[in-house]
Amino acid sequence: MRTVAIMGLGLMGGSLGLALKAQGFSGTIAGYARRLETCEEALRQKMVDRVSNDPSEAVEGADLVVLCVPILSMPDLVRGFRDRLKSSCLLTDVGSTKAEVDEAIRQELGSRAVFFIGSHPIAGSEQQGLGAARRDLYEKAACILTPREDSPAEKVEALASFWKSLGAVVYRMPAVEHDRIMARTSHLPHVIAASLAAVVGRDGDWEQLGRFCGPGFRDTTRIAEGSSEVWRDIIKTNKSCVLMELDAYKNKLESWSELIKKDDFQGLQSFLEQSRSTRRAIMARRGVEGNQELL
Repeated sequence: MRTVAIMGLGLMGGSLGLALKAQGFSGTIAGYARRLETCEEALRQKMVDRVSNDPSEAVEGADLVVLCVPILSMPDLVRGFRDRLKSSCLLTDVGSTKAEVDEAIRQELGSRAVFFIGSHPIAGSEQQGLGAARRDLYEKAACILTPREDSPAEKVEALASFWKSLGAVVYRMPAVEHDRIMARTSHLPHVIAASLAAVVGRDGDWEQLGRFCGPGFRDTTRIAEGSSEVWRDIIKTNKSCVLMELDAYKNKLESWSELIKKDDFQGLQSFLEQSRSTRRAIMARRGVEGNQELL
């Protein structure tokens, strides 16, 4: 790939530019951001070689275009530059949901000789914006590709090689399966963290509460700092899976309530032990190859 266009220069896009520079990418890195100030800052920090607030100008001549904007902004962005994409260009994204956005982008592309394959690098942070970007964001991160059955094998391999060059471990799975898993491992935790922050602060006595919130509150609500726009789009585009996980979580909360109401504290201790063992088992498998196809 001689030219990579990064469409959106926040945490994910800015980190992508820095990562490409750090690993010695010899081609051209183009960037797009809506605000001129962001464009200027990306150039100053040498995240990109050229940048524009015109999406059509940014994708000119690109071999790979990476969408790094909120999910529901992607179809409109693609509509704005699709006629400037060169033939056989590879288009991907870094979004946290796949099935709905995959369909929407393909509709925007129509019959153009452009290939869209979804990507989801499981990286990121509750921090936002260009100032939070860092060059090692993608190192050792799992990155899921969601090609369709008709996606050309050479394009899938090219995209996998791209993410591997940044240090990611690349997996492949269907978009629907990706969304089901992410609803449980990522989207549900965010909803819970946001709800916990709201419940703890429900009376508005934040000065008094803040004095006595220890690491438990800090650690369990950290991700609630994430962008409300980004998370609105994630939940909206994975609605059915998120609702299914919320139902499962409500059932567990009801189990807690019943144990406490019945003074069954031995049962409560068993519940806590089981939860601790489950967490340890899950965390022990992080980064370990599983049944999903490893690319």
